[in-house]
Amino acid sequence: MIDLGTQPGVPTLPAVTLSLDEMDYLVDTLALDVLPVVLDATPRYDTYDARDAAFRGAVDTLAARDLLPGGGVNPELADRLRVLARPLWEIALRWYVDGSISRLCISQGDARSVLALRAGDTYVVQDAGVDIFAPVIGALGAAEPMSVGVVNAPTVQLGEAFDQGGDGKSLAAALTALGVTAVDATVLGNAMAGCTTYAEIVGIVYGDGRYDPVGGPVTVFDTSAGRIVGTSSVSAHGVAWSSLSPGTPQRLRQALESLADRLR
Repeated sequence: MIDLGTQPGVPTLPAVTLSLDEMDYLVDTLALDVLPVVLDATPRYDTYDARDAAFRGAVDTLAARDLLPGGGVNPELADRLRVLARPLWEIALRWYVDGSISRLCISQGDARSVLALRAGDTYVVQDAGVDIFAPVIGALGAAEPMSVGVVNAPTVQLGEAFDQGGDGKSLAAALTALGVTAVDATVLGNAMAGCTTYAEIVGIVYGDGRYDPVGGPVTVFDTSAGRIVGTSSVSAHGVAWSSLSPGTPQRLRQALESLADRLR
């Protein structure tokens, strides 16, 4: 179990909501290199004049909320953004719902962990708290687990089964060929074939110019038949294996803890 990076003190600044222009201004003012890729914070203006006009508006709205005391960035907000830009490691979530994407990351610094979310044109930045997995679990929400047994199969073969397209019947047949029982294959095939709500959760290690995603991402599928949690590992012989398990709250937390353990 990893050290979750408890906060050095009680945060005095609550969660801060930022527009795209406000975030761009803060990143520029603090001379930050880059924000986590998952937040999709890319340049948006073709000219300096357009950017400068947006920045002037951002200064006004930030100052109106007392986030620029004395003309400088609120120290606690600045510290959070610096952790986002230069973390030791990060857990990144992309949550797909009917084609829309919500984004979240937990960034671990030397003395604090920071939670950042993006939905549409809005960011929220706050301290992650002692339990860094709670925001991820909370973002995914509650769901009934799917009533199936655990499926274990080589990652390549399982990926091919899901990538072949087709309806639930053809997916069920592909799963049966991998050794899944007929009953479970039918339930999984029908549910996964029409699934449009799912999450991808990855871990990334930073340092010395490195940006290294670790193996074993966590996937979550919310289907009409319930939630499934997917994990992966590598056998002693170097073969990647994936597991699909009923998505109980306990299983989801266990999968996240295992992912975080590989970041240390």
